[in-house]
Amino acid sequence: MERERGGRGGDAPRDAAVRWLAARGATVRFFAEADNCVRPRDGEEGDAAPFLIEVQGTPNLFHELAHIVLLGRIAKDHATEHSRIPFQLEQEHGRRLFAEELACCIASCAWHPGSDTDARAWLDEQVGIQPCFFGMEGELPRFLAACERALATDRAGFAAICARALAEIGVALRAGGLPEGAATPPRRFEPFTEWRALLLRNGVAPTG
Repeated sequence: MERERGGRGGDAPRDAAVRWLAARGATVRFFAEADNCVRPRDGEEGDAAPFLIEVQGTPNLFHELAHIVLLGRIAKDHATEHSRIPFQLEQEHGRRLFAEELACCIASCAWHPGSDTDARAWLDEQVGIQPCFFGMEGELPRFLAACERALATDRAGFAAICARALAEIGVALRAGGLPEGAATPPRRFEPFTEWRALLLRNGVAPTG
């Protein structure tokens, strides 16, 4: 692992995540200009791990880890079909992609090394990136309103995705050597509470 710049060298959850990913064929690199992505090594010099995970910091690492545990394997960009951009929230495929993305945002908030305020700022930042993938770049309130309508079609399903992401991250961290008692995140944001608060911060009224 290339050490995280500015990070805490004794960050046990982060290091456990890195070990778990290494055991499954991925080298993690931390650097400020990282694209926060999972990609094949493509014949580059270095160790034999077939994948590289390049992230800017611990929150980004846990975001990628959440995607990986939900998918059940390491794959380039989590097997996202970029040819289908812009994704359509009116379609099941688009609704599922957004639900999984939001679940990964919330799961990574749970393991954010900063304060609760920092974690919520991280949530805002990560959700704010998404409109461009759904054909609504520069239209965050419109995008959030569309997402709220999409989530309303299966709130129980979204809650289940969030719960599974957190549970599987815990399993991964324990397998990566984190003691049982330390594999509990520093916070557990209730998904719908945080989502509704995010909507209100952006002037969007929740529907339920």
